[in-house]
Amino acid sequence: MAEYYRNDYGSSERRRPRRSALGTVVDGVMAVVTLAVAAVFALTLLVPVVDPHESGEFSTVGLVAPFVYAGQLLLTLYWIIRWRWAAMAPMIVLSVIGLFHLSLFYKVEIRRSYGEQTYERTALKVLTYNVRSFIDDDGARCLDSVVSLVKALNPDIVCFQEMGFADLADSLLRPLNHLPRSLSRAALSPAVYSRYPIVRAHRVDTMKNFVWADLKIGDDTVRVFNNHLHTTAIRRDDNTYIENREFLGDEDMGKLRSMVTRLSENNKQRAAQADSVARMIAESPYPVIVCGDFNDTPVSYTYRTVSRGLKDAFREAGRGYSHTYRGFFDMLRIDYVLCSDEFEPLSYEVIDSWGLADIKRGKDTVTVRKFGNGMEPPTNAAGAEIDNGVRYSDHYPVFVRLRYNGRSD
Repeated sequence: MAEYYRNDYGSSERRRPRRSALGTVVDGVMAVVTLAVAAVFALTLLVPVVDPHESGEFSTVGLVAPFVYAGQLLLTLYWIIRWRWAAMAPMIVLSVIGLFHLSLFYKVEIRRSYGEQTYERTALKVLTYNVRSFIDDDGARCLDSVVSLVKALNPDIVCFQEMGFADLADSLLRPLNHLPRSLSRAALSPAVYSRYPIVRAHRVDTMKNFVWADLKIGDDTVRVFNNHLHTTAIRRDDNTYIENREFLGDEDMGKLRSMVTRLSENNKQRAAQADSVARMIAESPYPVIVCGDFNDTPVSYTYRTVSRGLKDAFREAGRGYSHTYRGFFDMLRIDYVLCSDEFEPLSYEVIDSWGLADIKRGKDTVTVRKFGNGMEPPTNAAGAEIDNGVRYSDHYPVFVRLRYNGRSD
């Protein structure tokens, strides 16, 4: 039975629970953390609209956006559990605002599908991949492995960034390739391969890592942009420094400051490139597909500028959390496939694993290497798990299917 106390006026009231000293201290600490996270959260909302030329350091905040969004959600749940309206109400408001940005990183899978999905035969299969000159983590050439991956996926359009061993790659991929005769292969890098005839192609002289190619699809022409925007200049030792939390023992934070300075300067160069790319996309006389390594997250001026007016294949057809860069805690999506309204994204997949599958071909059943996310890892005869990661580069391939609905006019 509830306990009561009598006040001076003779009425009975329910006894109010007392806060423990420990609970008060914990709430105080969490309040400080909440204020800090909420402030950074608000900054992430401004990052995409601020030109890095105005504030290069500010533009680097976008890198931590996934961590901030996760922290924002956890702190909101904390204050709901603690039932502290003064903190709970504003955090709920910020969380609702954050829902509009959630699809940049995470897509809730409302209807889960089982088994292999089937897609219409006319869907365009597009693969974009920063191949790091076909050099794997051990420094060995992995061109054969990448070609096997391409053949297994059987794409209609392939966009490679950081293309190396170009002549050898051409010879191995020639069965699915229509190279433009008007350009030498060395002049067209990044590379665009296509099952459809390439009627013209152009490499932008002022941007050495930017090309476009016009493909003849039926009676229509489609322009494919393939770009590799300016590097972040983050090295492998920088990644190790972050992932191993070495900055916690770095008293003067010298290395961290150096990283922020490099990121800031490179963000400015990337912003200028993004402006040029967006202008060329807007001037295209044809429907467009935009592929490439943007070297920037969805919370960035670069992404907002280039993707303006286009569909993001992940936001339209992806599921779960998407990351395309192998580093920084596997939190960064920096490789994209965008398209104009004439296309409808049907599927989106980051190829980070492979397995073996039996596939029916005519009367015969053959075992082939099958790529895809979420597959059970293969095991050897002893039952030990085999490393099945696609680690041919510091990026993962992005594979999408697009339905082409024809020219809107």
